[in-house]
Amino acid sequence: MQKTRKPLSPARRVSRVIIWVALAVVLFMRVVVLPPVFQWERRGASPSWHQRQPRFRRAPTVMHPPMSEVPKDLLRIQIEIAPPDAERLRRYFWDGWQGRRQERPEVRATVREGGAVYTNVAVHLKGAAGSFRPFDDKPALTLSFAKYARGQRFHGYAKLSLNNSVQDRTYLCEAISRELFEAAGVPVPRVDFATVLINGVDKGLYVLAEGYNKDFLRRYYRNVNGNLYDGGFCREVNPNLEVNSGDHPDDRSDLRRLLAAASEPAAATRWNRLTQVLDTDRFITFLAMEVLLCHWDGYALNRNNYRLFHDLETDRLIFMPHGLDQMFDWPPGRFPPEGPILPTMNGLVAWAVMSTPQGGRQYLERLGTLRTNVLQEQVVTQRVGELAQRIRPTLAAYDPEAARRHDAAVASLCERITRRLRSVSEQLSAPREPMKFDASGTAPLTHWTPHVSPPRAPLTLEQVEEHGRRLLHITAGNAGGTGSWRSRVNLEGGQYRFEGRAKTSGGSRICLRISGARLPPQAVAGTDWVPLSYTLNVDGFMTEVELICEFSGTRGEAWFDLESLRLVRQ
Repeated sequence: MQKTRKPLSPARRVSRVIIWVALAVVLFMRVVVLPPVFQWERRGASPSWHQRQPRFRRAPTVMHPPMSEVPKDLLRIQIEIAPPDAERLRRYFWDGWQGRRQERPEVRATVREGGAVYTNVAVHLKGAAGSFRPFDDKPALTLSFAKYARGQRFHGYAKLSLNNSVQDRTYLCEAISRELFEAAGVPVPRVDFATVLINGVDKGLYVLAEGYNKDFLRRYYRNVNGNLYDGGFCREVNPNLEVNSGDHPDDRSDLRRLLAAASEPAAATRWNRLTQVLDTDRFITFLAMEVLLCHWDGYALNRNNYRLFHDLETDRLIFMPHGLDQMFDWPPGRFPPEGPILPTMNGLVAWAVMSTPQGGRQYLERLGTLRTNVLQEQVVTQRVGELAQRIRPTLAAYDPEAARRHDAAVASLCERITRRLRSVSEQLSAPREPMKFDASGTAPLTHWTPHVSPPRAPLTLEQVEEHGRRLLHITAGNAGGTGSWRSRVNLEGGQYRFEGRAKTSGGSRICLRISGARLPPQAVAGTDWVPLSYTLNVDGFMTEVELICEFSGTRGEAWFDLESLRLVRQ
């Protein structure tokens, strides 16, 4: 016998209506009013959650079809990809945050250049957080000519990258930086320039870079069978690094020995162990060049953009640079031309070497030698000009106005190079005495210089006096920005506390920190005078540290009590 359902009471009916209305409001707000930060690209008919990739909301790259005939002095590469394969590449978006491993879909293409035809060329999209662009934008590509066609070479290259230079408006940083590393004695692949068409769509000018493989290694080493490791995206040296080439890719004992040596607590023992596994002489040159060229996104300062090769003849590991498209303070504020020549080393192996007396002394000596013999101001800027003149006619063929903007960008690059090299000379000639502390372990901080980012931000920085106090004052204009007062000090190994008092108003944020470090918790607007502090560690050899009193916001003011700013040795 079928049971008869009891009718809902009025109260329950009202409750159900309220629940459904609330759910509808939530869905409307989520989908229409507050869309997600990322748009999600579905792969296939019914993808699982891990098959979805975030599509970055970046402005499309500005590209123009040629307005006049493209000069024939640069390579003109035509890439033909079948529609199903193009769709595979179209569905890929980089999402390698926090070291997440991602399979990049690879397809086969036909490449044409100067009457030559190359078939079965392996192609995948390259790039990471800053340089990745989708397939229908201006994608960066890796082309492997010999992977499926044994012995096939493109102008002598089995593998090459086509870099879109979206982070370098000059297109020149890779070329000039690699030439300088090469002159310093650090192995680095070659670069050239090319224009690229993908399925008939002209994508404009690219930087063509030789691939990291055995062909490249043979120019420097007789035995190229050792592992060549890819540092990946912001990853420290570890036994799980990807292997680009090598006869024994599963043998990672060389990386484990390097990590063990770098982690040795005693400085003297650490140096001895490092010399047994690392080419320390070349590594010191590598470090010095990264600092000289303001390579803020390299291994030493950001644990990024590096390759590591095991030379079996010497049984030593060699670091090589990568990702040299953001150099000499680009983008502005990352590592200014006046930045310290003894910055905080964030890479483990860089720290391990620089925190020993031998490594620190050799580094400073090498820095001076390279400044004198390799980085000669007039020679470097003249070479930048020569490279610029080589690509300018091509840029003008696409857009004369873009060529004029390029002239300004090249002039800016040369100006930053000049500032950097002069600053290095000044720092090398200055006496390097460590900071003096009183009996209580305290040192006052009295010498401060203003800094604004971006450089033309409407901020006013001045020293003022209020109720008998000397203050460092920062005021934001309409658009705001980030302003700071900075002081450089030389510190010996140990732990220190940077402290002082500050106040703010009008919705701004303030903090004390050091250059190259992530922001600590910040004091918010609306408070009276509050104590701020930042703890820092300096290891081994004397290091130059830049202390920062920072303000950020679109409006408001900040005051730092000058007499309260001090460094305490703990």
